[in-house]
Amino acid sequence: MNNYINIFLEFLYLLCNAFLLFRICEENMHNKISIPMKLFYIIVFVVSPVTIHAIGILSYFAPILFMLIIFRKLNKLLLKCLFNYIAILFLFIPIATIQTLLLNDAHFALSSQEYLNYKTTTIFIVVYNIYILYTNNIKRKSSAYFYSYAFTIIILGLSMLLGYITLSICIENPNSYNLIVIFSIIFLFLIICISLYDKFLAVIEENTNYRFKLELDKMEQEYSAKLDDKLNQLHSLRHDMKNHLIVIDGYASQHNDKKIHEYIHNICEDLSLTNAVDSGSHIVSALIAEKENKAKLQNIRCEINISIPGINIDDFSITTIIGNLFDNAIKAAAECEHGWIRFSLTQTGSYMNIVIENSYSGNIIENNGEFTSTKNDNVLPHGIGIKNVRKVVSNLNGQIDFSYASGYFSVKAELPNYS
Repeated sequence: MNNYINIFLEFLYLLCNAFLLFRICEENMHNKISIPMKLFYIIVFVVSPVTIHAIGILSYFAPILFMLIIFRKLNKLLLKCLFNYIAILFLFIPIATIQTLLLNDAHFALSSQEYLNYKTTTIFIVVYNIYILYTNNIKRKSSAYFYSYAFTIIILGLSMLLGYITLSICIENPNSYNLIVIFSIIFLFLIICISLYDKFLAVIEENTNYRFKLELDKMEQEYSAKLDDKLNQLHSLRHDMKNHLIVIDGYASQHNDKKIHEYIHNICEDLSLTNAVDSGSHIVSALIAEKENKAKLQNIRCEINISIPGINIDDFSITTIIGNLFDNAIKAAAECEHGWIRFSLTQTGSYMNIVIENSYSGNIIENNGEFTSTKNDNVLPHGIGIKNVRKVVSNLNGQIDFSYASGYFSVKAELPNYS
């Protein structure tokens, strides 16, 4: 009986270790590991070692071998993933210490291999759940706070219940069949809660992306309509050009320079209603044109420089970066008497460079990556979307830098833009 229990606990331990490994790798590579690859690992490094009683050294080297396969030729991601894995395993120490103090079971753990297996397995389950809750809480949306907290409380509660009840029963009656049944039921509930939690966050993200796509489609349609108007203006101007030249020639024959100036100014004003922006992406072009128009409506002088062959970054990421940075720049420049914004989008090698500079009034105090203005003691507009921008840039394996001087603020982002 004890032998079967130990095999069962060893299997759960290795299975949780596999799930933790998959989760860490997927979080770092921002992609799902294929099901065949997961099954391969579980069969070779979970089922086989338990079957032939050869866990030992395999449990230490199997995760490293798996990472080497997944992150081949990606040394930075490999090191980052390995560091995260080792750091999470160190959670064993404080959790085991707290559990030992609460149950006062140090002597029993040293004298019973079966109890030690129970204890190790329950601790690993808690570690795995803590990592899941940590990663999911980072990804959660503000609208999902209540449900996210509810799931967090339930999962942590079940984890503690699993450890306390099963270990207490094991101390009283280590050979009880009820122990395995209770352990399996609570463990199953945990797996169900975690699956529901992941599914819930996936639905929230899907709804957010859907709303975002609708906004992008609307913005793109409006931009296309403006471009059509621009083309119609050009066609109309070309059609009437002969008449316009006759009028200008008439003013010239009268030596009426003032009328010539006014007439040419009216023609230019009609042509400047919509500025065409060519970024290689219709979505990004529409976004920049919309932000430029918004700035000009607030009497902010804009300089736009775009020189890029194409954009190979997903719409959600690039619009989050450019949209937030441009909005923040507009809000800061609008506070100035003669506000200005300079925006450039260029390509250097295989990297895209986004630079946005703007004027601001007041003094800036930087605190933990956020910027505070001494003018009104409120968070400077630049701080509103900075966290989102930093997160997206990090996910794209890019870099972002902020610099500022008196009346001047600059953001420079460098993103991989491989074709």
